[in-house]
Amino acid sequence: MGNVYLLLAFFSSLSIVLLLRIFENRGFDRYVIIASNYLISGSIGFLFLTGKEFPNTEMLIFGAVIGLLFFISFSAFSLSLKKYGIASTVTFGRLSLAIPVIASILLWGESPSFTNAISIFLIFLIIILWGGKIRNISPLLILLFFLFGVIDASMKYFKIRFPLVDNNMFLITLFFSAFIWSWIYILFSGRKVKRAAVLSGLALGIPNFFSSYFVLLALSNGIPAFVTFPFINIGVIISSAILGRLLFKEKLSPKRIFLIILGITAIVFLSS
Repeated sequence: MGNVYLLLAFFSSLSIVLLLRIFENRGFDRYVIIASNYLISGSIGFLFLTGKEFPNTEMLIFGAVIGLLFFISFSAFSLSLKKYGIASTVTFGRLSLAIPVIASILLWGESPSFTNAISIFLIFLIIILWGGKIRNISPLLILLFFLFGVIDASMKYFKIRFPLVDNNMFLITLFFSAFIWSWIYILFSGRKVKRAAVLSGLALGIPNFFSSYFVLLALSNGIPAFVTFPFINIGVIISSAILGRLLFKEKLSPKRIFLIILGITAIVFLSS
């Protein structure tokens, strides 16, 4: 069953990208979509809750902070899809795997392998070369890279700091925290809440929850992390680039195709 869960995790992650791109094309309010998405994600989490360990105050505060980063990162991801297309957005988002590796070295004293060092070098080289010059690098893509990376690193911190808390309980805390933060923003910014955007967000929330849920199931059913994460990340990068071209007529220069291939190589090295 591990391979089935791995494929389901991949398709869930790819669905998030495609749905957000479609919703951006239709001009729906991205913030209303994102807020509604977190409501359904958190609600589904309760259906799969198995642990009985209730989060303490420290974890609730931690979850509230990461929930805010969830909202900001998802908003940046959606905006980047519209502004820079699928391939650039997904590539930068997936390359953020370098951040948890760096955090593990600096904060938790882990020793990097030679391939880890090569991959981190390649990732930052790709970021510099993507815009041609350092000053041409998109601040939005850089923000996306660091936000996704910090969130990934926070997942490792959660497992270390709160080992008894059920994974789904933590996901529920994150999703509902992000839900609250997003609706606070919507209310204070005076945005109009339209039915189409709400329904779109509810649809998005389903793959958003299962993208994390199926990863956890794959890992717990015998699929090692060094297989799970490269498979999903590389699969999403390649599939997104192809579908972006076929469905949305997005074009990639030969240079960026080369950098995407280099990024895939870096992900393989990072996970080896």
